[in-house]
Amino acid sequence: MCSLVPATEVATSENGNVPKHAGQPASAGFPLLSRMLQHPVWLLSALFLLVAPLIENPVDCTTSSLQTAIDAAHDGDTVTIASGVCRENVVITKNLTLEGAGSEKTVLQGVRPGFPIVFIESDYPITVAIERLTLADAPKASSEPQHGKECALFYPELLCPSGIQVRGAARASISDVRVARNPWVGVYVLDTAWVFVQDTEITENGWGIYVSANAHIELRDSRVERSRENGLEIWGSASARRTLIRANGRSGVENLGKSLLLNNEITGNRQSGVLLAGPSETEIRANLITENGGWGIAAQLRQCNYPSDNFHGSAGLDQNRVFGNRSGEICLP
Repeated sequence: MCSLVPATEVATSENGNVPKHAGQPASAGFPLLSRMLQHPVWLLSALFLLVAPLIENPVDCTTSSLQTAIDAAHDGDTVTIASGVCRENVVITKNLTLEGAGSEKTVLQGVRPGFPIVFIESDYPITVAIERLTLADAPKASSEPQHGKECALFYPELLCPSGIQVRGAARASISDVRVARNPWVGVYVLDTAWVFVQDTEITENGWGIYVSANAHIELRDSRVERSRENGLEIWGSASARRTLIRANGRSGVENLGKSLLLNNEITGNRQSGVLLAGPSETEIRANLITENGGWGIAAQLRQCNYPSDNFHGSAGLDQNRVFGNRSGEICLP
């Protein structure tokens, strides 16, 4: 079974000794039980077999429908996917783990124009884990630029050709996943949804990550690169730690909400490394911010060569290394 992230860490003792008690042990008449009690690993394995939900054979998308398997799964089940390309869009509305054979082996490829490859939605809290697979090539709704009446960014009642879209009160964790070449957003978080991303590559999408007002994302040990627009655009709240944010078509991070940036490398973005706008609140600590086409860190102000003054928030900076950016290092009021 795969645990959802974040989760409470469980520490196990390395001491395998069973305390000695006076008198005859209760397991004396059961030799196998006695051995298991002396070897906790055996006992834990047996307990796991007793309580773990049964997981069917991996879904082979060449012969079976992944959506059918998801619909048939019980609340809290794990649906595994075999190696290969699965050409299907899926919707998840229950507690579920969707697990591939590895991001290099299992690929989900969208076929429905204008829709996300994985769409997670619920009006009440659910927890969904997406693990060990690739989400790639969601097809556009048309050949026109995606700024018309096709996407939730401007029309929240609609969907988008994104890698994964999380809406409502859903909670999702994304681990060891590759999200690539989706024309709208790689990871799109809306409403009051909450998403945790770890050990994930988000590359060559429209936006890398987009977080709408009231939504939240936690980003750890990942890569966000080569987006057409911003790497991260944050209207709600976010934290990013130990993540490479590189070579995006606009800014590496554009924050209009509340964000913490800690121990990231933000480099080679076409515009500023970090752009602050509106009433944003941003803590920027111990980051490497270098070789960006605009400022290293800037507010959206005329003094920073932006066309209007659109920053009335706050920024806290500490122990960052900011150098080699084309327009300069830091431009804040």
